[in-house]
Amino acid sequence: MIDENGPHYFVSFQTPGPKWVKGVKYNGQPDFLDHVGYMTKLQESGRTVLSGPFMEKAGGLNGVLEDGGMTIFKAADLDEATKISADDPSVKSGMLNVVVKMIWVPFHS
Repeated sequence: MIDENGPHYFVSFQTPGPKWVKGVKYNGQPDFLDHVGYMTKLQESGRTVLSGPFMEKAGGLNGVLEDGGMTIFKAADLDEATKISADDPSVKSGMLNVVVKMIWVPFHS
């Protein structure tokens, strides 16, 4: 059934920024642990719905990570969502770029 009043979430697409080190895997980038720390705080505050890197080959840390990832999170509006994404230390440092989009979810459990 379609939920005409379904929830709205925000999707942050993270891609390599100008300070991304070419040839270095996502989890080996200089600011990667700062990014993980920020994402952990978002998760602990209840804002994150799901978050993680894109994968070339499944297997978690034993798989093959792509350059970049995605986070779906809760925010009051697009301005707040954009600020949350831009406040990531890895975005501030230039390791990552972000594009934030709002999604309406008429199909959900």
